Amino acid sequence: MPKTTSNNNRRSFPLGSPTALIRLSSLLFVFLALGHMSAYPWASTHGARATQLVAAMKIIDFEFMGDHSTYWNLYYGWGLLVGLLLFTLAAILWLLSDLVRLAPKRLGIVAGLLCAVSAVGAYLSFRYFYVPPLVSFVAICLILLTAAVRLLRDPTRSANPTTSVGAPR
Repeated sequence: MPKTTSNNNRRSFPLGSPTALIRLSSLLFVFLALGHMSAYPWASTHGARATQLVAAMKIIDFEFMGDHSTYWNLYYGWGLLVGLLLFTLAAILWLLSDLVRLAPKRLGIVAGLLCAVSAVGAYLSFRYFYVPPLVSFVAICLILLTAAVRLLRDPTRSANPTTSVGAPR
């Protein structure tokens, strides 16, 4: 009778490792940033009313903290800042993914925090924006949640993804 081999010595799937998950969320933040920046100048001019609104934003002046500006400057500047912050968050996540082996619990907390922020981003996208950022934020949230759970549940195993499944510890 032939010997049966056990599947207990399988290695974990590398794409499911916390490092890969965090890097995947980083790439999704790049996608989100590119999508945001592709909508530049973030104003529709497809109708007469929309064109009038944009023109009014460019000429209505206000004073804030002793400085003069227009609503367009505020709107445009915040649009650029959001794009920059999304790209920066993507870079930070990519760099943090290298810390899985050094500080898995702390990185799990960071991933959990960014998961919560992404959940808020998903809600705000649903409430005020469009479907593409909603889908992106939901995907990022789920991916970071998975990474956070894996990092916080068993940090030694997360730090060493080649540990055999079912192997004695």
